[in-house]
Amino acid sequence: MKKKVIGILVCMMMLAMIPLAAGLDVEKQLPEKDTTGGLDKTLIRGIVLFPRSSMGGDFKFFAVRVHYTTISLGGIKSGTILLQRISLPEIPTGIVGNFYLMGSFRGNLDAYT
Repeated sequence: MKKKVIGILVCMMMLAMIPLAAGLDVEKQLPEKDTTGGLDKTLIRGIVLFPRSSMGGDFKFFAVRVHYTTISLGGIKSGTILLQRISLPEIPTGIVGNFYLMGSFRGNLDAYT
């Protein structure tokens, strides 16, 4: 009987913790937007969730799996971003859908992840 009561109490405490864990979603502080003089160009493509643009011109989305290629004076850098929230300084030119993103923007993606 005591095991059953303790099990019920543990389950109730775990259910009470779900709203607290959902409220802990805090956006991290972004570093200064340094794009080496605006000479970089980044091509991005992949599966995204919750794409939205704000009044300030920022474009935010949740990257499920996004491939990027940055072309700059220092060379070409490629990579993949998995399950991360991204904020860009502008809306990428290209195809921006509800679940897919394929486009380009000026700057380096490392400064905005």
